[in-house]
Amino acid sequence: MYSDKRLFSSLFFVQLLSSFLVLAGHYTADVDDFIQWTFWETALNQISRYGTVFLAIITGFFTAHSLNGKSVSGKRFFKGKMKYIYIPFLLSSILYFFILRKDIPLQVADWKDVLTGQTAGHLYFIFMLCQYYVFAYAFHRLLTKRTVAFFSVFFLVIQYAYINIVAHGWLGLGVRHFLPTWIFTIYLGHLLYWYRETIFTFLERQKTILVGLLALSGLSMIYFILSSKLYTANHLTFVLATFVLLVSGAALLHYVIDALHLRFQKGLTFYIYLLHPAFIVYGNRIMNENFTIEWIFHNKLASTLYLLAIYVATFAASLLCALIINRGFDWLTSDQKRKQAPNNA
Repeated sequence: MYSDKRLFSSLFFVQLLSSFLVLAGHYTADVDDFIQWTFWETALNQISRYGTVFLAIITGFFTAHSLNGKSVSGKRFFKGKMKYIYIPFLLSSILYFFILRKDIPLQVADWKDVLTGQTAGHLYFIFMLCQYYVFAYAFHRLLTKRTVAFFSVFFLVIQYAYINIVAHGWLGLGVRHFLPTWIFTIYLGHLLYWYRETIFTFLERQKTILVGLLALSGLSMIYFILSSKLYTANHLTFVLATFVLLVSGAALLHYVIDALHLRFQKGLTFYIYLLHPAFIVYGNRIMNENFTIEWIFHNKLASTLYLLAIYVATFAASLLCALIINRGFDWLTSDQKRKQAPNNA
């Protein structure tokens, strides 16, 4: 039977899967520096592109949840985003400037790259999210359950027009750095949040339709793998196919998620996203200096084990970061409450 608890746990599981897919995509991209891609790398890279779209949709879902209610405080909302999104993004951008350019940002142009997420290829997504959170809060009273379906169609038009007509290379940045490239993708998450009970209750009752959606998702995945075209979140066809896969996959997970005993850890998947390129870069450097890294990439079993090892190392470091930061803020909050207690008595 449907419950929010099961759905939220299912989406957290998909977030973890998405973090692996994103890492796998960047892993295969770096393989291209050492050997020519085989079908294995091509297929993995195409499948990995589901990861970023999953993350975008689920981000919209949980943001809609956090903004649900008339008493949402802007101060509280952005205080949390500063702690968990904006400051980690800035620190990571500086870190990647040092790792990839082997320098420290001193010039105005350097800091422009730091602030806009151009010091590493994956940071464009976080730079875009920084814009999204401002937009989401500014219009949260307008974008409600009553209006989200209409605005989703409007945002679809904006995303298509912006990508294909308007802003190639605007301000010297890639199109994907800016919210209009993602606005429909993210607000599919809002749409899913507002109509979650209706959607999943329907799929629970109509199992034939659920099986059909799962089959359609499987066929579309095969199509994307075999396609010579590189599908990304910029392609609305891919976005819609990913949404169908997310909904049908979450509906299927609903039956087994309790058995997985997942414990939600705030910020875990975000830190995996931020940190994984560093582990790939240093992992490849170490392996290249001490082993014949081309042999690893040619041997698909060795390459798979190496990929999993990078993910495990990234996961461990990210979990440690999440625990330290979450516990640290919890302690600060507890201390503040204890200090305020006598005054409130």
